[in-house]
Amino acid sequence: VTRKLGSNPVAVLATLVLLSFNKILQNIITIVSPTELLYYSTTSETNTTATSHWKWLYDGNVSFLVGKHIPLFLTALLVSIVFVFPYTLLIFFGQCIQANSNIKIFSWANRPLLKYFLDSYHAPYQDRHRYWTGLML
Repeated sequence: VTRKLGSNPVAVLATLVLLSFNKILQNIITIVSPTELLYYSTTSETNTTATSHWKWLYDGNVSFLVGKHIPLFLTALLVSIVFVFPYTLLIFFGQCIQANSNIKIFSWANRPLLKYFLDSYHAPYQDRHRYWTGLML
């Protein structure tokens, strides 16, 4: 893949992660989207009762957070916590983190691989506009 797309493997990796980010986020939103179905039953002319059931928006046959939807929801939540939120925050605040890498909390930002990874996103922009990649996510 590196030979076909470019000579810098970190930039190629950053591009592949950025391209797959949209599909991962779209799948997570699909998995965690519920809908409420209301069933009305009439027992007499004046007495109508409504019962609600939460279903998965993608498939109305699957109850939301019941049975086989629980592992799917937990996997989506885990991927969100481990990958999506940190990636978005790192891309959005990457320039600020690198600028303040002398502070002990942000000392991990001095690693060369992370610098190359963030530079592949932020290099096309001027210094004061390097947050745009994270904003466009």
